[in-house]
Amino acid sequence: MRSLLKNKTGAVDLTDLAISIVVLGIVVSVGATILINVRDTNDSGTVAYNVSNDAAVGLAEYGNWFKIIVIVGIAAVLLSLIFMAFGRRGVGAAGGATY
Repeated sequence: MRSLLKNKTGAVDLTDLAISIVVLGIVVSVGATILINVRDTNDSGTVAYNVSNDAAVGLAEYGNWFKIIVIVGIAAVLLSLIFMAFGRRGVGAAGGATY
């Protein structure tokens, strides 16, 4: 019984994933707001307008990938849980090392 408790691993910590998703959302929203304000304060056709408009469009495109980034993060957590649950089986009689 003691050996089972000694080999038991802790639960997966989702804090890093949650913080990174929140920070990503804040950066995209604040960055888009700043770029749109810079774009609106310049005359259309100027270099500053064109650069800030291109950057705002690029940041908006990055924001479109946000759902996919969240799905990939959740899938990574699920895969890590599956590998933690089933990945510690030894080979035993097949000649491999046991864990």
